[in-house]
Amino acid sequence: MKTIVTQGGAFRTGTEIADAVTGYGLALARIRELDTVDIPFVAGDGTVNRVQFRVGWLVDTVVTSDEQSADELIELDTIFDLLAKATAIDVPREQGSATHYDRFGDGFNWDEVI
Repeated sequence: MKTIVTQGGAFRTGTEIADAVTGYGLALARIRELDTVDIPFVAGDGTVNRVQFRVGWLVDTVVTSDEQSADELIELDTIFDLLAKATAIDVPREQGSATHYDRFGDGFNWDEVI
């Protein structure tokens, strides 16, 4: 299990869900975009609830690893949806090419900054 910490709170969720959220957030940040994700989380009393929060460009999100739990939270539809979204916006790079994605036409390689 991992905990995703945002400005709105801390949400304990499955490892694969947290990793998918992180990957999608990074892909969005690379193109300076935002989106809202909807994920399940385990509340303090052990119930499973849902939360929506923003990920992407200029959104502070921290993910921490928790102790291994026998009850790993897994929701395949959420994981596959986030992975598909991240893959859809991931900018393909030619191997050995010095070119970079310049969405804003400013000539700056933002991938080196991020």
